[in-house]
Formats: sequence, C-alpha cells, structure tokens
Amino acid sequence: MKRKRKLTGIPVLIVLGLWFLWAGKVSASGMFFPFVADDWILIDSDISSVYSGNQNGGETLAKETMAVPVNYDQKITPADREILYKVVSQECDTCYEGSLAVISCMLNRMESGKYPDDLMDVVTEKAQFTAYYDRNTGTYPYLSRKPSKECIAAVDDALAGKRRNLPSYILYFRSSDYNSLKGYKKYGKIGDNTYFYKEADR
Repeated sequence: MKRKRKLTGIPVLIVLGLWFLWAGKVSASGMFFPFVADDWILIDSDISSVYSGNQNGGETLAKETMAVPVNYDQKITPADREILYKVVSQECDTCYEGSLAVISCMLNRMESGKYPDDLMDVVTEKAQFTAYYDRNTGTYPYLSRKPSKECIAAVDDALAGKRRNLPSYILYFRSSDYNSLKGYKKYGKIGDNTYFYKEADR
C-alpha cells in the first residue's frame, strides 16, 4: 500500500502568498476592506445604513460631503440648550447618530435661508417640530422628556462645531414609517427617522 505524501511547508507558503496577493488587490478596489484609511472620513455619508440596519442606505452618495460644522456655543443660552436636549431627544433618542441627525437637520434649516436664522426660532416654528408643540393634542411633549447621555453629547458636539452627519441640503425628516414623501427625495434612515430633501436644495 502506497503512503500518501504529507504536504510540506513550501506549498502552504505558496498558497498563503497567493492569497495575500489576491486580498491586497481586492482591498485596493474597496471590495475586501471597505474601511480603508482614504475612505474613513467619508463613511458618515452612508451613516444611514450603518446605524439603522438598513443595508440599502437610502439614496445617500458614497462620497457626499457633510454640512460644515459651525460653533454656536456662545449663541445658545443654558436655558435654550436644555430645551434643545429635550426636543432632540423627543424626536430621536435611539442612539448618538440618531440624535445628531436631528440637531444637524435643525442647524441646516437655520443656515439655509428658507427658515429663521435663529436656532430656537427654527425649533419653535409653528407646525414644524411636534416634539416641541403637538397641535393635535395642544401639548408640549418635550417638557417631560429626559434625554440620554448620548443625546446630550450629540447636541453638544453639533453646537460646538465638532460634528454633523447630514449634508447641508437635508432639511426634512419624518418618522421611520415614511419610506416616501410626495415631492421629496429620500436621503436615508438614521436612528428612527427617515430624512428627505428637495432636488432644488442640492
């Protein structure tokens, strides 16, 4: 009976070497290692798929630029900041990114020229944020809200000009139940909200 030859170390090294060459080529194309250093700063543009579990990521573009963060710390009073914590928390407090998207959208509105140029005027504008005032119930839902540490951190980061996770043209959102909105295009889902935009705003 003939004995089977044992596999020596040389063929194994050759196979491993070929595998590493293949992996290197695939990673260079962005298929094998999607989070390469050059793309890391761009990953926020597809944050909707990362944090919502939505593999499609809405209609976000892979290399889309987020709104430029601006420091508004000195323009927000402590009392107004507390209101913002609660309103943002009421709109979305499922995670840091979800809360950051809400405050990013609010800041986008303030800077857009289509809404008031004061953040608190944006938040309290009639029939805009039901977390502040719900006209159907005639109540102010945010009053009893207790924001999480993640929500507070997201609001503080946005106001301090550290970070935003939406492009500047994203001015609208609805609860995650909305997959479409007449007259608007879908950007993607972040936290428990779906974000929309008008083509004219891009």
